[in-house]
Amino acid sequence: MSTVEPQSPQLEKFCPLCGRSTLPLSVPHLTVDCKECGRTVHFIRRGENGDGIRVEAGERFTIPAGWITLSLEPKPQGKLFRSGLPFLLNQFFVGKTPTEASILQFVEEVEKDFDSYIEKTEAAKGLNLSTEEDAAELATRFEKDKQSRDWYIFAASMFCGGIKWSIENSNPQRAAWAGYMMGTMRGLSIVTEPVFEETLWRGYLANEVVYEAAAAAGNRSPAELEALKKLEPLFQGFDEATLHALVDSGLPIGPKINVKHLPEELLRALAKHQLATRERERQEIKQAEKDKREEDRLRKKDRREEIELRIKWATIGATIAGIFVTLVVKFA
Repeated sequence: MSTVEPQSPQLEKFCPLCGRSTLPLSVPHLTVDCKECGRTVHFIRRGENGDGIRVEAGERFTIPAGWITLSLEPKPQGKLFRSGLPFLLNQFFVGKTPTEASILQFVEEVEKDFDSYIEKTEAAKGLNLSTEEDAAELATRFEKDKQSRDWYIFAASMFCGGIKWSIENSNPQRAAWAGYMMGTMRGLSIVTEPVFEETLWRGYLANEVVYEAAAAAGNRSPAELEALKKLEPLFQGFDEATLHALVDSGLPIGPKINVKHLPEELLRALAKHQLATRERERQEIKQAEKDKREEDRLRKKDRREEIELRIKWATIGATIAGIFVTLVVKFA
C-alpha cells in the first residue's frame, strides 16, 4: 500500500490520495476507511437528482451533534410540522425526566443552568454573586419586575435550593411545595422566552382577525348581513395593497367604496378577513407543494430500498444455492 506523507498541517486535513476530508464535517455526511491510505475519511455523496445522501455498503452515515434543531423559530436546520409540535413542547416542558434516585443530581444540574443564565443578565452586572450582600442586591433588582423572564429564572433557582435543603432536612412537605414552585417558575420562564412569546402573540393576533369578522357579522341585522354578502365580491376583487391601505390607514372605508349605511367596524373586519383568507390560502398552497415533494421523495426512496432489498435477497439466495450445490457435489 503506497502512502504520501503530508507536506504541511493543512494537508493533514485531507487524504493526499483521495482528497477527502480526514476531519468530521459539520453537516450530515458519510464516513469510511480510505482504501488507499487507510485513514478515516468523511465526505458527501448526493442521491438521485441531487437529493439526500446515498449510503453504500461499508459506509457510516453521521449526523453531527446539534445539527438537527427544532424550534418555534423557522430558522434552524429542520422544519417543524404540526404533528411534531407535541414532541417539541415535551422537550420544552418535560425534557429528561429524573428518576427518584437521581432527583438531587437533576435539581443541581437545573440550578446550574439557571445560575448560568442569571450571571449574564443586565441586573447581575457589577455584582459579585458569591457574596451575600451582592446576592441580596440582585434579588432586590429582580423583584422590581416579577413578570419578567429574569425574575422567573431567578425564583426557580431559589426554589432549587429549597428543594435540596428540604430533602437534606427530611422535610417532605416543604420539598413538595418547593418542587411545585420551581416547576411553575420554570414553565413561566419557557413561555416568556422571546421566540415562544412572540409566536404565541402572533397566533393570537391571527385568530383575532377571524373572531372579529365573525363577531361583526353575527351581531348584524338581516339587511346588514345581506349587504355584507353583496360586498364580499367587491373586497375579493381588491388587490392586497388596496386591502392593506383600507385596513392600516385608519381612515373611513365606506366613503372610499361608496358604502354609506354599514358600520366602519364591519367594513374593516371584512377587509381584514379577506387579507387573512389570502394568507391562509397561500400557506396552504405552499404546504401542499412541500408535502407533495416530500411524498414523491419518500416514494422514490421506498422504491429504491425495495429494489435494493430484492437484489440483496437474490444475492443471498444465489449464495445459499451455490453452497447447497457444492455440498451435494462434495458428498455425492
